[in-house]
Amino acid sequence: MTTRRASRVRPRGPSWHDRWTVFVTGLRVALRWAWRIGLWLAFVAAVALVSQRVWLKLQSPVAALEIDGTNRFVTEEQVRQELWPALGQGIWAVDITALRERLLNDGWLTEVRITRQWPDRLLVSLQTHQPIAAWNEDRLLSASGVVFAPQRRPVDLRLPRLAGPTGSQWTVWERYTSLKPVLAGVGMELTGVAMSPRGSLSLSLASGAVIQTGQESLEARLQRLLDVYPDTLAGKMDQVERIDLRYSNGFAVAWRNTDDETNNKTTQN
Repeated sequence: MTTRRASRVRPRGPSWHDRWTVFVTGLRVALRWAWRIGLWLAFVAAVALVSQRVWLKLQSPVAALEIDGTNRFVTEEQVRQELWPALGQGIWAVDITALRERLLNDGWLTEVRITRQWPDRLLVSLQTHQPIAAWNEDRLLSASGVVFAPQRRPVDLRLPRLAGPTGSQWTVWERYTSLKPVLAGVGMELTGVAMSPRGSLSLSLASGAVIQTGQESLEARLQRLLDVYPDTLAGKMDQVERIDLRYSNGFAVAWRNTDDETNNKTTQN
């Protein structure tokens, strides 16, 4: 009996139609993703382009400076000279802090504010010291009691001359303001007050004379002079060099261009 071997049946592969269907399906998926990616890339490119144009627009160069708070001590021309490097720079690229510090190097300024006003303008607001007196020759005293040293002064600036130890500026100023009207009442113009380290006062007059009051009993000693001034010194102050009130019952007058005997004479009450 003859045994027959079973034949092996080969599996059938995908047909051409099946392969084409798979290819088309994959292509559709790929195209769909390519379309999505393309749209996303186009969106990103559009955003980048718009952002760049907006940024360039925001970076308009500074073309104008609007300055508020200038006066005879800090003029607009001086401020513009200090800020000219900012002109032409992108408004958002300007270093506001550096510009502010540049301006504050001027001893007259107490506060500087700089703000950007889009598209091309810087707004500058200034506050300055208001001087009320010269202090110790090379400095000035402000209305707020601050001693400061500006680099320049207006040539026509006329201020009372005050002097004294460190920290005494307000005391000396109060002495000046209280004594000025008292002396003006008899025709003497007070132009300055100096305080020594021990507290002794010297009063400077417009005539060039100096009144030495000492440290104690200022009001009583000054009143002694005022009581006799109309009859003794009125109309003669341009000849007086110094009046010394540091006596218990009188004062001494030193006259200009006179001998020592006359200069040392003491006027009694």
